[in-house]
Amino acid sequence: MVHGPTEFKGFTLSTFQRQAAAALDTDHNVLVAAPTGAGKTLVAEYAIHLAQKQGTRALYTAPIKALSNQKFRDFTADPEIHSVGLSTGDITLNSNAQVMVMTTEILRNTLVEDASQLSDVGVVVFDEVHFMDDPDRGSVWEETLMFLPKNVIIVALSATIDNLGQFAAWLERVRERPVTVVEETNRPVPLKHFLYHPKAGVFPPSRLKPVRARFKTHKKDREYKLRDDNPLLDELIKDERLPILYFCFSRRLCETKARKVSRKRRLTNKEEAAAFTEQWEAGRKEFDFDDQGGPMGELRGMLARGVGFHHAGMLPLQKEMVERLFATGLVKLLYTTETFALGINMPARAVVFDSLTKFDGIDFDYMRTRDYMQMAGRAGRLGMDTEGLVYSVLEMDDVLEAPIHRIQAGRVEPITSRFHLDYATLVHLHGLAGREYAAEVWENSFAAFQAREHSSKREEQNRRTMRALLTKRFAFLEEMGYIRGDREILPRGRTCLHLFGYEIQLTELLYEGVFEDIDPPALCGLIAAVIHEGRRRDEYWRNALRPMQGTLRHAKRVIDYAIEREVDAGLAASIKQIDEAMSPAIYEYAQGRPFTELARFTNAAPGDFVRVARMTVQYLRHLQKLVGDSHPELAETTAAAIECLYRGPINVRAELGLKDSPPANSAENEVEPVQDQEKSAAASEETAAPDQRPKLRRRKGPRS
Repeated sequence: MVHGPTEFKGFTLSTFQRQAAAALDTDHNVLVAAPTGAGKTLVAEYAIHLAQKQGTRALYTAPIKALSNQKFRDFTADPEIHSVGLSTGDITLNSNAQVMVMTTEILRNTLVEDASQLSDVGVVVFDEVHFMDDPDRGSVWEETLMFLPKNVIIVALSATIDNLGQFAAWLERVRERPVTVVEETNRPVPLKHFLYHPKAGVFPPSRLKPVRARFKTHKKDREYKLRDDNPLLDELIKDERLPILYFCFSRRLCETKARKVSRKRRLTNKEEAAAFTEQWEAGRKEFDFDDQGGPMGELRGMLARGVGFHHAGMLPLQKEMVERLFATGLVKLLYTTETFALGINMPARAVVFDSLTKFDGIDFDYMRTRDYMQMAGRAGRLGMDTEGLVYSVLEMDDVLEAPIHRIQAGRVEPITSRFHLDYATLVHLHGLAGREYAAEVWENSFAAFQAREHSSKREEQNRRTMRALLTKRFAFLEEMGYIRGDREILPRGRTCLHLFGYEIQLTELLYEGVFEDIDPPALCGLIAAVIHEGRRRDEYWRNALRPMQGTLRHAKRVIDYAIEREVDAGLAASIKQIDEAMSPAIYEYAQGRPFTELARFTNAAPGDFVRVARMTVQYLRHLQKLVGDSHPELAETTAAAIECLYRGPINVRAELGLKDSPPANSAENEVEPVQDQEKSAAASEETAAPDQRPKLRRRKGPRS
């Protein structure tokens, strides 16, 4: 018999939602695994409702800023939520609100910096908790689940995963509280899958075998190797299967396809065209952008015809307008990358995959079942469609070789622990309870739990590997002068605990005098070089860096020294050398050059420039807070650097509908960790005293 409320906020709860609510009523932690669109968010809202009744605060964490911003808007519009705050690294609003929406990195760093800030928190929602499997950022999720005070209720929302029971068992052990697992396998709007090749048309997966047999007789036929999705689009448009999300795994391909289609097709009628004009003009007045040319002008012409594109390289304002118009049904065909499927609630009538292969970080391969289902799950609108339609465009090789059944109907991959402790976290743990404490933390990790469940041999092997690695990493930190003895943290160590990522590079640059006698634009360019991780195809105008070439050479020497010491300690080099590819554009923008002229200085996409510039501002804020008392001249330079960079599209307030822009250094824009960096390190409870001012000179031996 299912207990729990039958209704909430005017909705009749499904069986799995009632089960989750009943568990929350009894103070259990809850792990909900359900398909995209099944209604997991309502469970989170019920947990927030309980926290409000009990007079405690609720935190809602998400893996990407777009999802955080969307939840902030949703909760702000909810009359039953009394106050809402946001903290994404780009901006902090109403930090003492009853419901705080934040990225997981910020929560992890808050826990290590000062857990007392969370003393009044009753529940934390982890949206898309399967993101713990992310190779770069998954460890942050794992650490957060481990370090949160045990009295805090956890609501973990996940897509379907294969090792749900294993994950729940670890969560129950590490949280020391019963975990209720609620699994829903049925979608409220079922999916129907199809395959497409121009020589076979649209066909169900059940017909793949005879199609494959026929194609084997045409292996050398060039016509069978041609791609052409126009007949597919013709059929979908004719059968009124709009709107369509068309997933491409290339930004350039998204734009190319959207431009090509928009020139040939108009997918909106007169009434929709009028509605588009009204919404576009409202957005233009709200955000005060120029659409008489440039990127917004081109986008308007495309969107007016019901066609658009969406990817991370676009300006945030462009993405905002595309999302608004798609949500209201005025964009009928949207070419987009997979980030559009991560949590953002924007379903379509149909989903099309341009390819079933994608880059996995090493090579191109057929996608995982979980990735396919995450994107395919955007097909089918609750209350509007009886089924969601999913089409996969195949090439000749796909017809003959692709593991179609595994991709579409195989077991969804398990979560694999990505646990690692970065240098700043190790410094913090050393100060708390000594080096052995780091080994104890690892013993509580999901990584250790998985090794333990595999076999005693695997567990012992992992334990030896981990202890050897920790020994080397602590030796490196001692050699570099960050720690000493059993629990002593030296000035360099205390400094790195306040830099929230790229902590070794920034600490060394500070102590070795690289930031001395630097002007604000050059400081912006240098910080950007530290945090930027470019692509091999990056092009930039090196002449623009002439005024700061000496500074860059000095910085490279300092970081090279740290990398050499890391390798000498027997470690693989993990400290990133500076990457100056974005620095010319950052430097010129900080000098006052208009945003529209930056293409002269970088070939990076506008959205990538904005992302790096915003991250630069965040690390400038960390630096400003750190040196405020000990280096007033540098603090003043840093404040000026923030002021000259945090303008135009770099200022995030417009995207949130916030008209009045406070100074870049105001309390509203308080220091927070940048959310999308692997090295979002922990901060310490201690602060560097004025008499521990960094000694800005080079040292050859161990540092103290």
